Amino acid sequence: MSPNEPRLSAHKIVYQCLSGPAGLQEALDQELQNICDQRDKALITEIVYGYLRFRGRIDFVINLFLDEPDKLPSGLKILMGLAGYELFFLDRVPDYATVSRAVDLSSRMYGRKMSGLVNAVLRKVVYVDITSENTFKKDSPDDTLFWSRFYSCPQWIVKMWKKTYGKELCLAYLRQSLDKPPLGIRENKGSLGIISSENIAIRLDNSVLIKKSYPELEKHLLEGRISRQSFAGQQAMFELGMKDWKEPVWDMCAGSGGKSFLMLDLGMDVYSSDLSLKRLINLKKSANIYRDTARVFAASGYFPPLKSIPATIVIDAPCTGFGVLSRRPDIKWKRRPGDIDRLARTQAELLKGAASLSGEQDRIVYLTCTLCRDENERRINDFLYEHKEYSLEKKFQTDPLLELKEFFFGAVLRKGY
Repeated sequence: MSPNEPRLSAHKIVYQCLSGPAGLQEALDQELQNICDQRDKALITEIVYGYLRFRGRIDFVINLFLDEPDKLPSGLKILMGLAGYELFFLDRVPDYATVSRAVDLSSRMYGRKMSGLVNAVLRKVVYVDITSENTFKKDSPDDTLFWSRFYSCPQWIVKMWKKTYGKELCLAYLRQSLDKPPLGIRENKGSLGIISSENIAIRLDNSVLIKKSYPELEKHLLEGRISRQSFAGQQAMFELGMKDWKEPVWDMCAGSGGKSFLMLDLGMDVYSSDLSLKRLINLKKSANIYRDTARVFAASGYFPPLKSIPATIVIDAPCTGFGVLSRRPDIKWKRRPGDIDRLARTQAELLKGAASLSGEQDRIVYLTCTLCRDENERRINDFLYEHKEYSLEKKFQTDPLLELKEFFFGAVLRKGY
């Protein structure tokens, strides 16, 4: 593979992700299947995630040296942005080599005229201090515009967070969205205690937050003894009283199954369902290690198909995902304000479906991974207003002081309580 090819793969991944329905990890996984060199895989992963985390900041600097940036092909702007991430954040590649590779790629993809522009712009941006707040304040922007530029987040999201949470929390969420999330793992069934205490930052039963380095990680992953899983997401389940939930539990929107497997590893009686065929295939594949204890099926939460009534219904609701931008940085560039109302309607229908099925003294557990009041507190308040037979038993939101870089919201709704 020539030195240019990892950058070409990175460009392909980001372009596909931003212009189509595929998420970043899905596009990345698909492209990496064709690449053998582990160093190339690592470089591509670093560049695409890094660029999408810092895209707003990088593109602002690049645009300083363009007369009409909006008229350029979107692919060319992505190419310059990816090169910009290398120039600003990666030390191992010399600047001249990064510029040379970007110029070569732009020539091949967009012609010599555009490659001359790329060469001129990148040679100028090298001298900009992208870490200085002053770089983004020269035209005296207001707070939300400055934060949007410096913390690389669309202005409409910044405005929403500032209005909802106030300046201090808004800045905490923005800052943590730019950091890589710490490594969370789940010790799989039969492997409780496999992670030694010196490698653990926080433990909650079989859920572990790993310290910065863990030499045996890949070995345990290959052996199937541990699984990667967001620690913040696992913490939310424990904080919402998971170990005290009555069984059986129906995980209505199981997705890839992380929360189902967390409960199964603790010996809980769990049903897991999803509407997506793709997610169901992956879920069933992963569930094989649980043999007869894992029950996986296709179902709509709008019209619950279960004949017997589960004691607890978990709704890990589809949401805007603004709480996990550190792990899914593409989301902030693809979401639009209208998505909030659309997803809120979906969430309301799922809650309504759960309420139609639940019996006496039962629980509905509602979870999201977003920072949006319309999808969190207002969704719960509206449900309680419409269903007087329920009350709020417990509520949880990830504490930003823990620096987990991911934020979950959850509520436990109890019937006849």
